[in-house]
Amino acid sequence: MTTILLSYNEVQSLARKAASGAGLPHGVAEEIGHAAVWLSARGVDAIRIVVDALGDDAQGRQAVLRDQAAIDALCCGETAQVLPADHAHGLLLIGLAGAAAMDTGLNLAVQQGNGDVAPLARVSDVGGLLPTMKTLRVMPDDAAPPACSGTPRPTATDAGAYAAALALAARTYVPASDLSRAQGAGAGTTDND
Repeated sequence: MTTILLSYNEVQSLARKAASGAGLPHGVAEEIGHAAVWLSARGVDAIRIVVDALGDDAQGRQAVLRDQAAIDALCCGETAQVLPADHAHGLLLIGLAGAAAMDTGLNLAVQQGNGDVAPLARVSDVGGLLPTMKTLRVMPDDAAPPACSGTPRPTATDAGAYAAALALAARTYVPASDLSRAQGAGAGTTDND
């Protein structure tokens, strides 16, 4: 299997563009980009997770929208916990929650089926959380753990996931034509930069 090494900026940008190309609103696409960086820093092939979640089925996109709305409700105190709708997109849900925890400063945690609580700020093995995840919830501020530093380089992605993400992102491109160039797309006819 061929792998591709990306920078954190490239992971964020490609995930965001793929989410936009899949038809998600730009704000949600931006959150998916942040989630991809959070996941990639914790040893997960985030591009593969994003592509698998978005794919070509509307059901996956609806699950992502539900998960993002649930994380927003959790962060603003409208709900006490988030129950994962399905585990098929569970890693993206955890990534969205991890990115939200970093952005808001909230102490979000995964409560596992056996009652154990794993604060997202300390999580280094995200994949190990998924099989036992029961809910996501906010922990009290006085229980705030030290932050996990993550990895210095993003986790590599496989070439197939990279190509699929590029294909999703390409859906946002303006077709090349004389009309599109005349209306400002591209570099124009006299680009001397």
